[in-house]
Amino acid sequence: MLVRVHLTDGSVESFTQPDEATAKEIWQSVEPSRLFTQPRLVIAGTHSKSVFVPSEVVRIDFIKQGYTCWAFPEGYADVVELSEADFRNHAHLDQPELMPKREHPTPVGDLLVSFLKLLFKRNPPIFLMTEFSVRLPAENQSFMRFLLSKTGFHMRLRGGGIGVVNLANLTGYTVYPGVAQIPADSWIAEPIQTTVSS
Repeated sequence: MLVRVHLTDGSVESFTQPDEATAKEIWQSVEPSRLFTQPRLVIAGTHSKSVFVPSEVVRIDFIKQGYTCWAFPEGYADVVELSEADFRNHAHLDQPELMPKREHPTPVGDLLVSFLKLLFKRNPPIFLMTEFSVRLPAENQSFMRFLLSKTGFHMRLRGGGIGVVNLANLTGYTVYPGVAQIPADSWIAEPIQTTVSS
């Protein structure tokens, strides 16, 4: 198993555990929602000990094929990381005429696919595709409350493996399409789209 620790300064520390039994113990000890609430994260090697302050960790990736993903929070069926190019393509950012409008409600119980751009201090954004069952209008803000909860959540990585994101370092997010219901104090304005340079 490969473990990558992404820090708020943009650096990444990588560790490997080749022993299957030990890797499985590490995997089974992880609770995504509580991973960043512990006082410290310690990774010990044969000749070293690395200690990380959880509040300074943006995400931790666990790269290992064959491990079953944990259940997703808030009724989500899937959360998977995308490249920026795939995100732009699937969200139709370069073809606004194809973008679904936020006001077009999806029937309760139907599966909705949405695309999220998560923003962090001094770190590149994380791009996600999510699938979830649409809820009653009164429950539609639950995912916003969850993203602002400052806990951890996990996603499938596009190259295989699972990443756990520290929401305490989230500075904001954008979702396409957003739900029809928005908080009463929302400002109504359109984003200015930028293009990806090739």
